[in-house]
Amino acid sequence: MRRTLRISAATLAVAGLGLVTACGSTPEGGPPSGDGGDGGGGGGSSDVITVASWGGRFSEAMVTAFAEPFTEETGIKVQVVDSPGNFVSQIQSQHDAGNVQWDILDSAAASDAQFLYDQGLLAAHPDGLRATLEEELGLDTLSDYSFTFANHAYVIACADERVETCPTTVEEFFDTENFPGRRMMPGDASSYSQLITILAQAAGNPADEALPVDIDTALEELRGIKDEVRVWWTSGDQMEQALRQGEADLGFMYSGRAFNLADTGLPLTVSWAGVYTPGHTSLVTDGPNAEGAERFLEWIATHPEAQAEWSQIMNYSVPHPKALEALPSEEAERLSDWPANRERIADQNVPWYLENKQEIDQGIQQIIQGG
Repeated sequence: MRRTLRISAATLAVAGLGLVTACGSTPEGGPPSGDGGDGGGGGGSSDVITVASWGGRFSEAMVTAFAEPFTEETGIKVQVVDSPGNFVSQIQSQHDAGNVQWDILDSAAASDAQFLYDQGLLAAHPDGLRATLEEELGLDTLSDYSFTFANHAYVIACADERVETCPTTVEEFFDTENFPGRRMMPGDASSYSQLITILAQAAGNPADEALPVDIDTALEELRGIKDEVRVWWTSGDQMEQALRQGEADLGFMYSGRAFNLADTGLPLTVSWAGVYTPGHTSLVTDGPNAEGAERFLEWIATHPEAQAEWSQIMNYSVPHPKALEALPSEEAERLSDWPANRERIADQNVPWYLENKQEIDQGIQQIIQGG
């Protein structure tokens, strides 16, 4: 049974079935060894698909809801490798070495996915797959190279036993005098598009007009709060651990991770203030098993019941309308696409971020590292 949560907003190893998993099997999210095909691009093993995912519960959900039943039905093995926050660097390295080992990116950040596609490292939808995605998921979920999946938000979460009053807005979160507590914030490069959006709101921009923003002004907001930040998280597991073990009292974290903490017994308040974060699931250019990867994505798109199961595990939105309709109302209300939540969280401006990526990334990194 799910425990009751106060909301301050308006309201892997898997045995059998021939499934191969490599969750956590490589250091720092590095590419797997073994059954990833010949790495030469497009012509590897026809019975193994390699999916790069986020680790921990995220990878486990991919295995449980999708990979395992897909393998049982088709006989095609799915290997899931963990690379949280490292999709861009890993795919660039694989292509540079002429040794592409991944077939699919699982829910990449919008800015990372767009950057990789612009560099030719993610593939446009083949015509057959595109037709299936349009029919099953609808045009609103699609780009030329991806469908949105694992839509969530960076929200404010507070441990009730250590925080007297939880901030309900981004500006309040940055008010350390009136809302004291040890903070945590995103520290991985794949989160910088979201972080600059948060900083824009801290600087006074409303959620519906968060970006563009004067970069120096936004970075000053980060510099002003830096001394109160105890954890610069780089993965979902780390953010959960930081709140659970008391390394931090409050912070920005993935909405699904916040609700998972509540479900596992931590008294928690969640404020729907922050930034909307759609994931983008895509085919990797020259992946070793392109045919199998297309078939797997088509399977995911055409199985709304599996998407609903995944959503229940992760508390993130999925693209198929029938999947969302199947969720109990108390679970649907936890999702970033729930109207009352969606209207309170800012959108990223990915094109603007990518135009200014070097300046933003260098500025954030310098502050985090002590500059």
